[in-house]
Amino acid sequence: MSKLKVLTQDDLATISDDFGEILESEVSKALPAKEIEDLDLDILLNYENNQLDVDVDVGVSFDELSEITQEQIAQAIDEAYIKFDSYIDENFRV
Repeated sequence: MSKLKVLTQDDLATISDDFGEILESEVSKALPAKEIEDLDLDILLNYENNQLDVDVDVGVSFDELSEITQEQIAQAIDEAYIKFDSYIDENFRV
């Protein structure tokens, strides 16, 4: 695996925005939109010593009749991380 390039503040802002879009897309694919009342994504990037750590907190408010499980949400987040890893490899590795 190639090395992560030195990231600027602009890079980190772009990464955060793009990961938010990836997350939103994966959650939307995995969960029925009509059952989601609110989706809140909190993305925390920590970049130190040329290491990038990304944590995410996904808050989902459901329709009261929803049958969405935490497992479905976790699976969507896992898929988003897989796509995010590819995104980082394609755009921020040297």
